[in-house]
Amino acid sequence: MRFLCLHGSGTNSGIFETQTAAIRYELGDQHTFEFVEGTIPARLAPELEGTVPLNDKFFSYIDTMSIDSCASTLVNLDNYLAVEGPFDMVLAFSQGAMIAATYIIWKSRQSPDLPLPFKGAVFLSASGAYDPDLLRKGFLRALTPRVDGNLIRIPTAHIWGRGDISSRKASDLSGLCASDTRHIYIHPGGHEIPGARMNGAVRYIVQIIRRVISLANDTDSCWA
Repeated sequence: MRFLCLHGSGTNSGIFETQTAAIRYELGDQHTFEFVEGTIPARLAPELEGTVPLNDKFFSYIDTMSIDSCASTLVNLDNYLAVEGPFDMVLAFSQGAMIAATYIIWKSRQSPDLPLPFKGAVFLSASGAYDPDLLRKGFLRALTPRVDGNLIRIPTAHIWGRGDISSRKASDLSGLCASDTRHIYIHPGGHEIPGARMNGAVRYIVQIIRRVISLANDTDSCWA
């Protein structure tokens, strides 16, 4: 499987590679991972303070003060995939997961009868998802399962921490995904990606991702 990897706000691709190292190692070397860095300079994410060099450069994919920036990010991702794709899966954390989920919903509305750009998705501490049609009109509305129902119908994994500041948004995103191909795991930590010091959580996360990969392969064969 070829994974597109999107980091969180206030980090960078190198940090995301480190954050996911234990998970990627356990998944095995039959997969490839492409890390795409944001282009908007950002302050270091609070949860990383004291863990990375302060003279490093940190980025986001969107300017959170600009709705136009949010909308243009979807177009930028679409253009990137057109040139650098295809990718089988997306692995995304926090803001990156929000962008990936919103993008998947946007593409499913654009061409409901065509396969989506990804066969499956792994959302880590996701910051929810937003209505892509309203975004492009200059309005920001968070999508919720109570109002919007199931919008993402590819296999998905949803992973967040018991003490995660994004737990409500991550839970809402899981509710937007088809229940028969959705896997959820809530680990003991916070707004983070479990690593070597949380070996039990890493093993469980890898099991879930492998299930999603298997389901994604099954789904892909249906389109063939």
